[in-house]
Amino acid sequence: VRLETSEKSLIRRVEDIKVTAHDIFVFDMNEGVFRFDRQGKFLNKIGKKGEGPEEILSIWQMIINEPEQEVYLYSITDKNGIKVYNFDGSFKRIAFRARMETLFHGPSNQIILFKDHFFLQQKLPVIENNYNTEIWSFALTDSSFNIQKKYYNPSQIGKEEQIMENGAPNYGWKNYWSEGKTAIDVYNQQLIMKYAGVDTVYRYNENNQNFEPYYTLLSGDQPSFEMAHQWIKDPAFFKYLWVYDLFDTHEYLYFVAGKSNVVHTFRYDKEKKEIKVAKRESTIIERPFPGSPNFVFRELKKKFQLQNDLCGGTDFQVDYKSQGKYWIDKCDPSELTEQIDIDQLKTGKAKDRPSHDKLIKILGEITEEDNPVLFIATLK
Repeated sequence: VRLETSEKSLIRRVEDIKVTAHDIFVFDMNEGVFRFDRQGKFLNKIGKKGEGPEEILSIWQMIINEPEQEVYLYSITDKNGIKVYNFDGSFKRIAFRARMETLFHGPSNQIILFKDHFFLQQKLPVIENNYNTEIWSFALTDSSFNIQKKYYNPSQIGKEEQIMENGAPNYGWKNYWSEGKTAIDVYNQQLIMKYAGVDTVYRYNENNQNFEPYYTLLSGDQPSFEMAHQWIKDPAFFKYLWVYDLFDTHEYLYFVAGKSNVVHTFRYDKEKKEIKVAKRESTIIERPFPGSPNFVFRELKKKFQLQNDLCGGTDFQVDYKSQGKYWIDKCDPSELTEQIDIDQLKTGKAKDRPSHDKLIKILGEITEEDNPVLFIATLK
């Protein structure tokens, strides 16, 4: 899908993309939320910036409620933390009349909508807030975002005092603790998740509102809790195999992990009960942190990639997941023109010839100033 480029729909910095049966929603941190149809035609923007009752100062996250045709916009600066809009951009109501920091331990948080259930997800922050110091990883809420039940990462139990000490601003730069996100996926009306640093995958049971063990991946020796949670990672951390994310499908359950500068993708066959692994070299990004005493922030570049044998071109990289049904790969025009040899693409094999031909047409027309091109995979 080639997203229409105009003065009203110029995208600068994409933070999230959601796809529904008829629409595509693009969240730009600077410009707000753009709505396109499934052919890429721009329809409207959602959420006007401002301090008025129907406006929003800044957006941290968008949540799409497809059955109700609603868009929830979540702000960490607005005194009314969540506002709800219709798909056409018109204001509907305020869903949470307080600052979101009153709910969370720190600023690193997300909201998940599963069927008609809202969940709050938070990870250990580099700097905690002064409102809520209880350490939980997941929480079930009602429609007004009142917490009904909390869920705790088992690896953190008994370490609460250390965690609080290492989240305090006066504790020292290098000793700040943080963590990766809880890996979450929704597929086939099932919500599964894996806490950071825990090998067990849990599945949500709607009847008793519990997360129950679903699958365990034995990832071998693990780094100490302190090493795994230091914000400024020691190079030794990357010597261990660490699972970052998971992806559920009809036939397979995928895990994306890293060890050293190698990304490991594990594919578990649900029927055969077998695991296969694919490995590819990547890069550990190292960048100095401004204002710190010579600290170097390290992070492995890791993405879930599959061979695009449908329309051809570059590998399919899952940048975003949506509605438990869609995987989205966002490609900037410059990225496509640099990575794809159009003459080679024309002679290459592809399973989906109409998509293959459409890609060739798009490559012949786009310019570097255009909006991104999306590759959208619909799961079985």
